[in-house]
Amino acid sequence: MIEDIRQMLGSLARAVLGAGLLMIAAEGPVHAETIRLGMDAWPPFRIETPKGYEGIDVDLITEVSRRMGIEFQIEHKPWGRSLKSMEFGILDVMTGLAYREERAKYILYTSTPYYACSTVFYTAKGEGKDIATYQDLKKFSVGYVLHSAYFEPFDADDSIRKVGVATEENLVDMLINKRIKTIVGTDCQVDYYLESNSLSGLFEKTAYRPGNTVNLYLGISRKSHWVHRFEEFDRIIGELVAERYPQTIAEGYVGSVDMN
Repeated sequence: MIEDIRQMLGSLARAVLGAGLLMIAAEGPVHAETIRLGMDAWPPFRIETPKGYEGIDVDLITEVSRRMGIEFQIEHKPWGRSLKSMEFGILDVMTGLAYREERAKYILYTSTPYYACSTVFYTAKGEGKDIATYQDLKKFSVGYVLHSAYFEPFDADDSIRKVGVATEENLVDMLINKRIKTIVGTDCQVDYYLESNSLSGLFEKTAYRPGNTVNLYLGISRKSHWVHRFEEFDRIIGELVAERYPQTIAEGYVGSVDMN
């Protein structure tokens, strides 16, 4: 009888221990859940290589990942498709976002931008003086990248003949082949592209300069289940900017950078 009782108690103890282990396994996932990050080529921020992406945004998001203890899964998508995916919660996060009210309906922007550029118009060498004022833009066709935000009133101005293409590379090809008079872009991106492809000597910036600042933000889809950690994202981006982290990593790609 005593031996039977001992066996029953031993079986009960093993059963309780096994149940406890199962409970711990259920509460602690084996693999960390990843955040879906939409990305396309936009050097020097997002440089596509045979091994994947590198660049300012990649280094930035890697540090955010380290500080938050999370993992990002990069999903290659064209810019316009990424925005639509953010709207429906298919993607969780994007970088390199200019603030626009229509986007803010489905994207939560961090309160602090991590980088700042300026809008510039480019022409073939020797033709920059032909566009000295905003009104001069209406004399020509202007190339731009679809789904991009530059500045107002340009973005909403239907009186300007605009030719939309998929990438800045397409814009430069159109300008080289004289199929268009001028193109618009952000200086920190277009200048880098022209310099790295030995094309700077073929183009110049127009006499007209909008004089605006294009701030770049990290944003989270309002439909993402990671939105509950938005304040943490926001705090960390603010800390990185205060530490001048984006400027430091940018200098590794483009040399000395004036962020002011």
